[in-house]
Amino acid sequence: MFRSQTSHLCILGLIIFLRVRRTHQENPLQCGIPQISKTELIVQGEDTAPGAWPWHVAIYHRKGRSDNYACGGTLISEQFVLTAAHCTINPQNRYQLANSRIFVRLGVHNLNVLNTQSLQQHEIYKIHKPNNFTGLDFRNDIAILELNTLARFNDYVQPACVSISDSLTGQQGTVIGWGVTEDDVISPILKSTGMPVIDSITCLTSNRAVFGKTLDRGIFCAGFLNGTNVCNGDSGGGIFFQVDNAWYLGGIVSYSQKRDDNSNLCQTNSFGAFTNVRAYLSWISSVTNLTFHKVDDILTEDDLRSDFGRCEAKEADPSTVYPNLLPRNCGSYTPNRIIRGSKADVFEFAWMAIVKYNVDPGKEFDNFCTGTLINKRYVLTSAHCVKSSKMPIKVRLGEHTIGEDRDCNGEGADKECAPPVRDYGIECIIRHQKYSPRSRLHNIALIRLDRDVQFDDHIQPICLPVTESLMSHSPEKYIVSGWGVTEQDRHSKVLLKAVVIPAERSSCQSWMDVAGWKLDASQLCVGEVDGADACRGDGGGPLGYSARLNGLRFVQFGIVSYGSGCGVLPSIYTNVAYYMPWIRANMKP
Repeated sequence: MFRSQTSHLCILGLIIFLRVRRTHQENPLQCGIPQISKTELIVQGEDTAPGAWPWHVAIYHRKGRSDNYACGGTLISEQFVLTAAHCTINPQNRYQLANSRIFVRLGVHNLNVLNTQSLQQHEIYKIHKPNNFTGLDFRNDIAILELNTLARFNDYVQPACVSISDSLTGQQGTVIGWGVTEDDVISPILKSTGMPVIDSITCLTSNRAVFGKTLDRGIFCAGFLNGTNVCNGDSGGGIFFQVDNAWYLGGIVSYSQKRDDNSNLCQTNSFGAFTNVRAYLSWISSVTNLTFHKVDDILTEDDLRSDFGRCEAKEADPSTVYPNLLPRNCGSYTPNRIIRGSKADVFEFAWMAIVKYNVDPGKEFDNFCTGTLINKRYVLTSAHCVKSSKMPIKVRLGEHTIGEDRDCNGEGADKECAPPVRDYGIECIIRHQKYSPRSRLHNIALIRLDRDVQFDDHIQPICLPVTESLMSHSPEKYIVSGWGVTEQDRHSKVLLKAVVIPAERSSCQSWMDVAGWKLDASQLCVGEVDGADACRGDGGGPLGYSARLNGLRFVQFGIVSYGSGCGVLPSIYTNVAYYMPWIRANMKP
């Protein structure tokens, strides 16, 4: 177990537990609600029931041929575990442990008994820590473990909710773990204890030597001075708060006072320090896409107006975002013609949307833009597709071959057909408030549909680069899709696709200089001279590729913006990763 070099501190685990409430959940993907009913437990060390805290994680360190329990953690999605940053470093030399030296077990109740019915073991794909965590003290003591394989939710494995409460002071929390008991031994059985959150002044005055150097907005104190405390063995575990029958992670066990007997065990008559999860929500958002927004925040009014009613836009603020509006079950893609492209399968790009300006029979597709469905209510497109002089009227989803009554793959016995297309009205259009047709910058917009979309095999949302790693990801190639002009200078009736290659930014800028444009960080330059390209009719469409996100999924990295001639020179795409804060800030349930 890692030990602090500061003589006053010790890594935390858990001594006594209080009670667990009976809760129930019908939706297995809802956070913070156990699937197994729990009995009321008695103070002073009763064991918890299996499945009572299905988000609690056991973190192990590998050393030689042995696997040693090191810390606790909290499952917050099928792919991410929150823990303390010091749980990811070598306790002897304080160096960062390699990913291969750490693994987690889910569904564990007794550390000494590996129940095959509930146990899941996962390797670590990546360890995320704040850049300002040094390991020299307990500031910024938070880490996210990105699992190499997805957790499977069941009765014994569920995610916890993440607290967005501004202040927890005075609230009663529950800490769980396998820490040292009142008998100074690690408990193999998962235990819990109730603890109140203490105000900073009371905590600081209780022991300035322990809390004076690290107590700030990123840390809060909890516990009693009567022998109930957290102790060695459960660093990284959580303190949880119940709201409307769901449990929310509010803090991460970090440190406490160490005894004076050279035992390196904790002092029980002391408060415990917890990393304040609320202080790191924007960072958690950038890594995991598990972000939150206060629904009563006031939105600033956009200057865009239309017949669809008042449209509201908001400046990007990563700390205030609606939770889970971008679906995790997105971008389902199994690789099996725009310029020199090829026909797409009927179900291959189920997120494609046609933005229509005319509903007169025979003229619906004389002029149109494209976009992508990103959740059950929003379509992502280019700002130039929703200019005040060119307002769309309808959005069509599930289209593949324009004019066909039914879109089908194959023939005869192998024929597979999609359900009919669906047209949706438009409730509101949100164009980026800084969009400039002259500079071509900020060419991005959201269309809010007039009703929720029912997903089907031919209508699915695309994934966006919602994680930190995806935002910095640069694929070696992309796929662009649409119904744009082909090399025969005619609109394609069939959805086409093409593989395109990123262009060197320096070369791209030299081509743009001729037109008087400047390549910005908010843009991508993609394509080759006389190569495959997007074209007229593809505006607002997606540039994407398969990437690692809850498995292998199709992720949209760009939006077709403009070019210098179809297939002649590279095209410019709006960089979706750059605008993720803006996209999140301008979506609502």
